[in-house]
Amino acid sequence: MRRIAWTLGALGLVAVPWIVAGVAPGQRRYILHILVLTALWGALALSYDLVVGHVGSLSLAHPAFFGIGAYAAALLATEARWPFAAGLAAAVGLAGLAALAVGVPLFRLTEHSFAMGSLGFAMVTSIVATNWVDFTHGPLCITGIPKPALGPLRIVTLPQFWWLALAAVVLVALLYHGLTTFRLGRAFHAVRDNEGLAAAAGVNALKYRMLAFVIGAALAGGIGALWVGYINVLCPSELAVSVTVNLLVIVFLGGVGSLRGVVAGAVLFTALPEILRVAPTWRLVIYGSLLLVIVVKRPEGLETALRALGRRGARAA
Repeated sequence: MRRIAWTLGALGLVAVPWIVAGVAPGQRRYILHILVLTALWGALALSYDLVVGHVGSLSLAHPAFFGIGAYAAALLATEARWPFAAGLAAAVGLAGLAALAVGVPLFRLTEHSFAMGSLGFAMVTSIVATNWVDFTHGPLCITGIPKPALGPLRIVTLPQFWWLALAAVVLVALLYHGLTTFRLGRAFHAVRDNEGLAAAAGVNALKYRMLAFVIGAALAGGIGALWVGYINVLCPSELAVSVTVNLLVIVFLGGVGSLRGVVAGAVLFTALPEILRVAPTWRLVIYGSLLLVIVVKRPEGLETALRALGRRGARAA
């Protein structure tokens, strides 16, 4: 039964462009645009939760890795005329290398010092992107970023971008699931729950924290490349520390360490404010009130509500 439900859900997501085909053109474009952003935010939040939710390290540097990947892809596409696939690979590699370089000294600090050090790295990256005008174009932004092309296939329409974003979030989710289950997942959780006990059991805490940190950063860099391929312009504001605040809201709202919860948090964070535009005067008040109710009623995130619904459905069946 569950397999049938998953299959029908996957087919429904793939068929979204045809499902909304009967809507007015402007509304159809708007719906697909929101769905693309939701998928990209979901993939980025999953990459962030690898560090925060599964090894328990409060990193505030994720916007920097997202930005490194985005700038790598944008500059290679506009200046060096690299194809999209090569730029994407470079974005993943450079973001991962940056995480490796800063992670070695940062993970030797205490927990709170690690958070502050990662925040400092994010701020320095944002300042460099803003002020190194000759290289990053600074506040003038990088414009004219070409649309992605995978071989002979050019991604130019909103349905194509939706399928690309959907493929990205599915691949990130599969990698997330593979990394957080089985033996590797148990090592992550041992480090998160009790580092001293994990060390006594022979688990190298630094190794597993670095592994989650680097993989999460590399994924963030790849998502940054997809982002600029979709938006076609890149400004230093994309590296703002507010991105970390958004990711923290998504992760803690959905449920730390939960694939399903994080995706649900991304959907709520991205789609709900747009749905509430029907009440523009009270939109932010309603949105804030709903978030407050969820935090008060479900302090462990939406994942607890989803589990309760699943148990009720099982009992009913």
